[in-house]
Amino acid sequence: MNRFFYYLTISTGLLMLNSCELFQSSSHIDSDDPKIEYIGRFDFSNPKCVRFDWPGTQIRTLFEGTSCSMKLKDGNNDYDIFIDGKLHKIIRTTSDTIYVLANGLSNKVHTLLITKRTEALFGIATFEGFLLDGGKGLIKSTDMLRKKRKIEFVGDSYFTGFGSEGDSPDCVFSRETESSYISFGPQLARMLNADYSIIAISGSGVVKNYGDSTRTSEFPLPHYYNRTCFNDTLLWDFSRWQPDAVVVRLGRNDYWQKPHPKREMFKSAYLKLLNDIRKHYPKAHIFALCSPLRYDPHCDYISSVVNELNGKNKDKNIHFVKWMSSSICKEILAVRNIPTDLDTKKSQISLNQ
Repeated sequence: MNRFFYYLTISTGLLMLNSCELFQSSSHIDSDDPKIEYIGRFDFSNPKCVRFDWPGTQIRTLFEGTSCSMKLKDGNNDYDIFIDGKLHKIIRTTSDTIYVLANGLSNKVHTLLITKRTEALFGIATFEGFLLDGGKGLIKSTDMLRKKRKIEFVGDSYFTGFGSEGDSPDCVFSRETESSYISFGPQLARMLNADYSIIAISGSGVVKNYGDSTRTSEFPLPHYYNRTCFNDTLLWDFSRWQPDAVVVRLGRNDYWQKPHPKREMFKSAYLKLLNDIRKHYPKAHIFALCSPLRYDPHCDYISSVVNELNGKNKDKNIHFVKWMSSSICKEILAVRNIPTDLDTKKSQISLNQ
């Protein structure tokens, strides 16, 4: 028995030594490397430890060599890993701090895209950089990675992807069934060749969140809109990322169950949100969406607010969009200041989710 433990100790020591040698021989890339692109809201207070939590946040770069690992402190979120434009694997984080993204690749330059599948309710993450083959590095990004446009999506579960990979519409809230990448916002952005940022919380409303028993909630979506991270009070610097369009989809949760918010209460809060967005993005087109699957008044209220802004403020770049089973893509394409080369057939995207 003693001999068994002796050999076990020696073997474990050798494995640890080999592991250390492996990482020592790797090229360590810090998170503040200028060749790394960040899309979405990130906290750069410590550039060596970049924090983030909103769904759909993305890290993008080009790397050379046969392998790539990510230095990440998380444990609560999941990520899609795209290598050379194809989904390579899904990372479900644990207590580990290093995750192998790919190995055994051809020894050439590869594109890498990391997208956060899960929403901010699961917690904050800290990205610290990459590990590459010894002597290899990142390559400065070119136009092959950069998108033509930028879109910000503001809303609820339609943007977070809650239940998008569930077995039925009745699936429970879980990280396993959530994928922001296949929610309709990111799908729309990809069809328009646009980068995107998502500021959304499942169940959130303009004044009342899903499930709350009172007429208003203490912390609806607008409470968090100006934050860099949902789980931190640090304010976002809006000058870092100016979108061409902002798509707002809120209101259904407010009127999902009684007691409903009063008309002026809802309109006042929605107007304040749109004014806040306009203040930060003076040149962006804003699309105010509603999608009633049963009768409720939020569509009429949103339309009224948009008409007021179109009239009193003479803001013609705010658009009301009501859909049932049609396409918001056509509405965006109709705006002259956001040109696109997509043909009519490709510009259709169903929002029946």
